[in-house]
Amino acid sequence: MFGIIGVVVAALLAAVSMAKADTLKVAIPQKGAWDTSFTGYGIKQGFFKEQGLDIEMTYTEGGATTEQAVISGSVDMAMASGTLGIISAYVKGAPVRIISSEATGTPDLYWYARAESGIKSLKDVAGKTIAFSAPGSSSNLVLLTLLKEAGITAKPTPTGTMPATFTQVMSGQIDAGWAAPPFGIKDIRDGKIVVIARGNDSPDVRSETFRVNVVNLNVLQQRREAIVRFAKAYYKSWQWAYTDPKAIDYLAEDNDISHEIADYSVKNFLPQEASDPYRLSGLQRVLDEAYAAKRIPSPMKEDDIKGLIDIVWQPGK
Repeated sequence: MFGIIGVVVAALLAAVSMAKADTLKVAIPQKGAWDTSFTGYGIKQGFFKEQGLDIEMTYTEGGATTEQAVISGSVDMAMASGTLGIISAYVKGAPVRIISSEATGTPDLYWYARAESGIKSLKDVAGKTIAFSAPGSSSNLVLLTLLKEAGITAKPTPTGTMPATFTQVMSGQIDAGWAAPPFGIKDIRDGKIVVIARGNDSPDVRSETFRVNVVNLNVLQQRREAIVRFAKAYYKSWQWAYTDPKAIDYLAEDNDISHEIADYSVKNFLPQEASDPYRLSGLQRVLDEAYAAKRIPSPMKEDDIKGLIDIVWQPGK
């Protein structure tokens, strides 16, 4: 009798909990990439539910698409949005705030060419087309830095998602593509494509926070407590992904690849420190880049954008 009553009470409590769950709409670029999947993994593991949150995910191609979604208010939050793009939007008065880092350095980004193309390194793309996802994205900014440091004049070209880019490279529409693991790893190991550059080839890139997690300002002001709970669940999801082999299974399933390829991708391209949510660095360099690209009207210092950053929660604080 008491057992039945206990089951009924538990069911009622669960129903009440669900009824009170806060819904957050979240934009996420590049479906299937490891670091952009932490929210999805946390949903599967129930970490957001533990915080009384119901997360609705929308996938984008990155760059301005993600930024505009959160700025317009069509979503509440955006993961892995380009830092430069968000700074530029903020300076122009966009209602957006950074709540955490998403990626410092870009150990995951790489550029590749068809094995038979004769392109073996970045210098071989001089005068040729080379891909990035979308204007303002981290792949765009990193590529420009790599080309500048190497003194190479190429033709940076927006090509969208990783699968779309791969199709364009393999069909000869573009000379060199961009990607992030686990996408393309099997093709690299099978000898179909060759890596010609990696994001962290640049010392400056290695120490710069290229992608951040952001929230619409109106949402933050009206629902701050829910955003705090999101930050807690996201942090737990990130930690879990690097400690539980099940995360590798998720990565393999999402990309229709073997567990071995997924595991290789994380171990060789995706160190945990690079996606630490609380490692924000290199912002002055981002500001200098923004000015050089005419994305902000005048030179700025980090103090000028203090209002953009609102770390709503940190572990141990």
